[in-house]
Amino acid sequence: MLEFVLNLSFWQGLFLTTITIGILGIIVILLAKKYLATHLKKQHEKVGRLLFRVTAGLIALLISLSYANERVSQGKIIDALEEEASLLVNTAFVLNFFDSDESDLIRDKIIEYVDLTIKDDWKTVDSNPFFSDATNQLKEAYILTANLSTVNSNEEMLKNKVLNNLDRIVQLMQVRIYSQTVLIPNLIYILCLGLLFMWIFYTVYPVDLISLVFISLYNLFIGTLIYFVLALSNPLAGPLKINAHSFEVVQSKGIEKIVN
Repeated sequence: MLEFVLNLSFWQGLFLTTITIGILGIIVILLAKKYLATHLKKQHEKVGRLLFRVTAGLIALLISLSYANERVSQGKIIDALEEEASLLVNTAFVLNFFDSDESDLIRDKIIEYVDLTIKDDWKTVDSNPFFSDATNQLKEAYILTANLSTVNSNEEMLKNKVLNNLDRIVQLMQVRIYSQTVLIPNLIYILCLGLLFMWIFYTVYPVDLISLVFISLYNLFIGTLIYFVLALSNPLAGPLKINAHSFEVVQSKGIEKIVN
């Protein structure tokens, strides 16, 4: 179900999520009102109104905390991409100090890695992360660097710097691999249960067209937040997925100019 929603466009996914929650809310309220109305007494109304307010407030608080947490997690991936792009440029720059066909080939592998990562659009991060075309370019660059000939201590130092950069790039690449799995945050199940309780508690109020419109607007707002939480919790899938902006900047600014 989640994969289906994430495969939709932003507006389609948002519409489906909000409308589903809005309709379910109305159905639950009407059914609860039908079966509980004859049993409600004055003391039940006081308790129900209190619990409705508390539950509605807790739902808003939980969603706010979840949204903030997912934004932080997304920020970690963006930071990793920016650091990786920076290291790629640094590596290409350091390789300029070598004047050999081996170093030229390593630079070509780095350029190809940037290009393939952009074109891949995170498709092989989940299906074939360690043996994708982009990853193979990085592995070949590492092997070539390990076998790179040096003629003095300065070149040996620079070679070790390139190897350290490639080590760090591999580590940063794995941040994407471990963030690819499409999943529903556990908090969403708690929120859905809270919504169910809130709709039931709402039946202590008089239910008419205006009141249903008001609660439906609240449900649409909560549905919007839930959709954003779902989308942000899957940062490499769906319409709100992270793009390879840092790599695109490196490519557009001309990494080839650095390495030639």
